[in-house]
Amino acid sequence: MPLSALVIDDDSDVQLLGKMLLCKRGYEVVTAGSLGELARRPALLDAELILLDFGLGEFTGLDILDYLYDLRLNAAILLLSSCSEETASHAIAAGRARGLKMLGFLPKSKLLTGLSPFLEQLQALPKPPTRDELANAIQAGHLYLVFQPKKNLQTGHIIVVEALVRWEDPQRGMLYPDTFIPLAEKSGLMGPLTWCILKLAFAQQERWQARGWDLQIAVNVPAVFLQSEHMLEKFDELTKHRTASLHYLTLELTESVGVECLGYARHILEALRQRGCKLALDDFGTGYSSLIQLYRLPFNELKVDRSFVSLIDHDSRALAITLSVVDLGKQLGMTVVAEGIENEAQQALLIDAGCPVGQGYFISRPLTAQAFNDWMAKTLTKLTHD
Repeated sequence: MPLSALVIDDDSDVQLLGKMLLCKRGYEVVTAGSLGELARRPALLDAELILLDFGLGEFTGLDILDYLYDLRLNAAILLLSSCSEETASHAIAAGRARGLKMLGFLPKSKLLTGLSPFLEQLQALPKPPTRDELANAIQAGHLYLVFQPKKNLQTGHIIVVEALVRWEDPQRGMLYPDTFIPLAEKSGLMGPLTWCILKLAFAQQERWQARGWDLQIAVNVPAVFLQSEHMLEKFDELTKHRTASLHYLTLELTESVGVECLGYARHILEALRQRGCKLALDDFGTGYSSLIQLYRLPFNELKVDRSFVSLIDHDSRALAITLSVVDLGKQLGMTVVAEGIENEAQQALLIDAGCPVGQGYFISRPLTAQAFNDWMAKTLTKLTHD
């Protein structure tokens, strides 16, 4: 199957040259000239490689990168532009900071002679996994969890641990979720993947209980999982032999844009809540959540998205939005979790605002089970001595 590429440039000559060079290397190529064209024709972005111009009339490559990030795309991006090296370096760093796959910078003047090394670099990377490989990984136990703690910002105690999935592939090594979650969504594997994650999370929670740690555990669940046939019966079967109470389980609803039928979603979520589960609305404040879902669905917890929290120490608008969400949670009687705390200043602002719970790299990066056990033991010792 041929590789797909997209050339984004408002210069038709550059579009034509880029298309010709990529077609010679076996790519199927489409072109776009503006952010508006991409907004009108989002299917153009279904590509493995994107050549991106930095200057696009009234928009810039940064606007395009924001759009690609919002769509959670996994394409490799080569900045193709007449901008300065400094501007290109800034754009590449901004893209990489958001998890985008930035290949590098190629001046337009060197497009004819300089494209091949980047294509060779891209082709040397391991091929993306297939549906069959992911299905086999789920069955063969090649998935494992890492754990990121959530801290009570007012007391310093660790109260919840979020379980995050990783894939240890025999050929490619460790794969992050952005490599295979989109594949699972497109191929109908989100259900099996979520059941697998729940089983792994429950097993780890029992090991923590054996150490005397009554930690709550949080697991991401997509809308498609809630809508799956016989979901509640399967959930009851999975949890009937659990030693930990379901009060120690938080289900974080992701991709809530997929909850088309709020009445049915409310029925399922109410049933889970009656069983003792806590329910969190993830990524609040982004395009994947809304006030109507907050109003209609029975959530206990509200998670402020990291795209706001990580900016609150230097962006007054991000701070205002974050503080408003914290206040909204208080008014609704909900626990508020601030995701993406990256430094002490951000944590201090949240503590002063009365935000109850925080999560982010400043507290701890996601850790393997053994690394988390060591970190937790040290944290408990420090809290005891303090």
